[in-house]
Amino acid sequence: MKGIINKGIQELVEAKFGAQAWEKVRELAKCEELFFSVSEDYPDQTTQNLVTAVCEVSGLSLETVLLDFGKFWVSNTAVETYPTFFKLAGKTAREFLLNMDRVHKQVTKNIHNAKPPSFEYEEFPDGRLLMHYRSERGLCTILRGIILGVGVFFNEELQVEETSCMHNGAPRCSIEVSFP
Repeated sequence: MKGIINKGIQELVEAKFGAQAWEKVRELAKCEELFFSVSEDYPDQTTQNLVTAVCEVSGLSLETVLLDFGKFWVSNTAVETYPTFFKLAGKTAREFLLNMDRVHKQVTKNIHNAKPPSFEYEEFPDGRLLMHYRSERGLCTILRGIILGVGVFFNEELQVEETSCMHNGAPRCSIEVSFP
């Protein structure tokens, strides 16, 4: 997992619960890293341990932590780390979401062993967007949070519904997005 994800988890915990809570998360996760390099690879297990520890420290469910992380990550960690991509990816939530596949490919093209997710899209006459997500990591709950965070970033209240999921045997996750 790229360090930017772990960095975002740290920033979320410190923003919502304070620096002491982050130290407790690190301790529970047996994470010795004092900071995360945004482009460095870290074992997926490190990220999973951090998320599990956040649930324990916060008392929140896994789904709530992952959704909150996705929403937080967009407007905080990602926009600070990739400001140019945020300027180029679109002027509306729809444009931004339709560019996610291209942005992931661009951001990871020079990163050895990168395993970015891929996206395919279906647009409906009534304005809905169906995003098909494939990833060996299966982070669809975070993606739902990211989509909601993109809406917040563009000051648009999006509705998000996962219509199929890899965790339930589907070949990919499909997430329907409705725009205001």
